[in-house]
Amino acid sequence: GHITDDWDRRLCRTYLEEYMGPEQLDGDLMLAPGFPCPPSLDYHSYHVYVTEHLPPENPQLYGLHLNAEIGFLTNASEQLFKTVLELQPRDKMVASGEVASREDMVAACLEDLLERLPEQFRMQELQGKEADRDKTPYTVVCLQECERMNELTAEIRRSLHEMQLGLKGELTITAAMDELANSLFLDRVPDTWQRYPSTLGLAAWFVDLLQRTRELESWSTDFVLPGSVWLGGLFNPAAFLTAIMQQTAR
Repeated sequence: GHITDDWDRRLCRTYLEEYMGPEQLDGDLMLAPGFPCPPSLDYHSYHVYVTEHLPPENPQLYGLHLNAEIGFLTNASEQLFKTVLELQPRDKMVASGEVASREDMVAACLEDLLERLPEQFRMQELQGKEADRDKTPYTVVCLQECERMNELTAEIRRSLHEMQLGLKGELTITAAMDELANSLFLDRVPDTWQRYPSTLGLAAWFVDLLQRTRELESWSTDFVLPGSVWLGGLFNPAAFLTAIMQQTAR
């Protein structure tokens, strides 16, 4: 392109100061890692030189560490397998020999999740129970975790009930409901349910959710700090670590 402002001029001057020097004529200048400056050639020979000597694309060409490619390849692989999974047939054969449609499988998964979904914590009772005891930082963390769990289970129950009514024809299927149905069918955690980092599929993620709920139920029974706390099972583990420092300082 053309030099249109001071920034373009500054950029071009920087490139010229970096590359135009005695090293270029002596052959000691490296245009990129493993790619030395070509000798004096004609136009066609420059094309041949670049084709034959330019190293394959890698993070080092851009000044990055080799590990920078790991994240890119991981994301590309996940996207590839996700696409392959979405291209699988939507119907499958069940034990009775009949073909189950996508809607049948979504409805079965939906009913199973609703049946196993735990009840919400009764925050008023917990706060009343907490008022009768000495308030500690651990108690505050427990109540905050119970509130977050209530928000998550309420969203799960709401979206599943809407999906159930949509399958029955009592509600119009919206884009959000269609995305939820796809997630249930493909064993993916819906975006609206992802309140904490997890790489698990939907079935394993729901079992993990039940384990988190049981830990909070045990902790909130009498607000006595458990002998061991599952940090990974908390929505905000940093809050618990802060509570440890506060309690120790007291």
